[in-house]
Amino acid sequence: MTSGARNKQKGLSVTGLIFVSIVLVLVLILGFKVVPVYIEYGTIQRLFKSMAEDPTLKSARRAEMDRAWAARATIDDVRALSGDAIEYEKGPDGWQISANYSVKVPLFRNVAACFDFHPTSKQ
Repeated sequence: MTSGARNKQKGLSVTGLIFVSIVLVLVLILGFKVVPVYIEYGTIQRLFKSMAEDPTLKSARRAEMDRAWAARATIDDVRALSGDAIEYEKGPDGWQISANYSVKVPLFRNVAACFDFHPTSKQ
């Protein structure tokens, strides 16, 4: 080695490690609050499709559809959407089921995220 050559160190400093850790923790906290909202949306979407494809509900009336929704929502623990917000439309090949609902997720202090969802039984 020559005396003029310097060894450059590579890596993460303590300050950089703390910064990266803080960002990672914030992203994880946000994910833990937001991911369940999207999972529940997927569950609602799946329930709408299964209700629309259910042969026992093809000729059902509105009250029977409401009961079917209540039973399925209870089993899958759906809390974001009430039966009153669901729209049923009778078509030639069965029911078209849809809804519009919002979910407000508190993030921290007075900051919240609001998600608008529009699940439907259409393919």
